Amino acid sequence: MLKKMEKTKAQLVGKHQALDTFIDARQRLLVEYIRLSTGSKTLPSAKELSDFCAQLVDYVSAAHFEIYDYVMGAYEAARGNGRTLAERIYPRIKKGTVQALDFHDKYTNANDTTLLELDKDLSQLGEMLEERFNLEDRLVFAVSLLNYLNTSEPA
Repeated sequence: MLKKMEKTKAQLVGKHQALDTFIDARQRLLVEYIRLSTGSKTLPSAKELSDFCAQLVDYVSAAHFEIYDYVMGAYEAARGNGRTLAERIYPRIKKGTVQALDFHDKYTNANDTTLLELDKDLSQLGEMLEERFNLEDRLVFAVSLLNYLNTSEPA
């Protein structure tokens, strides 16, 4: 996942300030996720888990209120396949947002019993994040293509 993210970052860096900020936040979230899920045989501290949960919510919030507004605005102006793509992908991303918020709610102030489920829940969260990153990339690259095709420059 980290290698794919580096590739995406290399392709998109400098295209839009909000996109740069978003990709950096996504990368920090992934690094922290990897640290939590593969780090050690002991459970993370309450502060580590709470910090990760806050970072997770910040990421999904930034995605919805910064990037998706931009993406959906571009698709509003589009016709045909681009708009269809957005209409198919966005609900799947929203489903991932619900899963991320559920994880946050469950682990922000987790007790010992809840922590017994952390490995399983981190695994499910990782699968969701991987799918979400792929979907987000598809949306962003499609917008980039739309912007390229909508220029008045001749081919």
